Amino acid sequence: PKVDLDEELHFKFWNPLHYYRALNDHRERLNLPNPGQFEFLNKELKGTMLTNFWFEGGRADLAKVLSPNFQVLHTFQLGLPGQPSSFEFAGVYADENTLMHGKMDTEFNLQARLNHSLSKRLQAKAQAQVMANDSQSMLQLESEYTGSDFTANVKAINPSLVDGTGIYLANYLQSVTRKLSFGAELLYQSPMPKVQETSISLAVRYQPSADRVWVAQTQGTNILSTSYWRKITEKCEAGAELQVMNMPSQGRREASCSVGVKYEFAASTMRAMADNMGKVSMLLEEKIAPGFSFLISGELDHLKGENKFGVGLNLES
Repeated sequence: PKVDLDEELHFKFWNPLHYYRALNDHRERLNLPNPGQFEFLNKELKGTMLTNFWFEGGRADLAKVLSPNFQVLHTFQLGLPGQPSSFEFAGVYADENTLMHGKMDTEFNLQARLNHSLSKRLQAKAQAQVMANDSQSMLQLESEYTGSDFTANVKAINPSLVDGTGIYLANYLQSVTRKLSFGAELLYQSPMPKVQETSISLAVRYQPSADRVWVAQTQGTNILSTSYWRKITEKCEAGAELQVMNMPSQGRREASCSVGVKYEFAASTMRAMADNMGKVSMLLEEKIAPGFSFLISGELDHLKGENKFGVGLNLES
């Protein structure tokens, strides 16, 4: 039977599936890239700055590869004044679909992580830590879906089915153009029964080329952070980060700024960072031989007049 054109247009106008299919068809024509994960918006900057690499005191990391999928790691940390020395033993197993990582220290603090790919796009994750101080013990359950041009993630931290307490997050990051992506994260937490708090964070990532990245992100309505990362040469990277905090209820209104640089020499890597609080820090990793590295780190706090120093060894066999 012949379908009347007016009836077909009327049906499409009131049919929500029509708009959903039209939007998907438009996205497929654009062929946008996946923007990555919301929590790794600043992955290039984190690899340049010293925040995740700096350490204090003496440290030695000894790794042993037992098979292509399994290795163990021993970490020795010399005690600082007022702190005892510690030892950690860790094991890592990884294949195409599964990652398992666990470690325990001399205080019998246990940490474990499991990532498993349920399909090419869907991944389930779990993290747990059992600490000597029960208040620091934690369980986190997470699920992540990676689309062609978006990534969606939901997680629950210390969820309780009895009284409904816990922390629950959901975030979504979408590519708008090949260079620009937008995202949002919703946070709901209930630290105790009948006490609930919610907040929303927004983020934008702009990458005009492979060697430049701009990121702006809010944390609720009180914190705004912006960053810029630049790959100057094949061996040199630099970045800057600005964070503005406004909490009238706590009487806090402050801002912090830090800049960092990373340089790759022929057999070493140097990172340096400085901030507006008068702290200057540096980390040098010297690759003495294949699988053997010597590390030295230092920090000068000009406002407090404090100096910190660290020496480390990395050995892999």
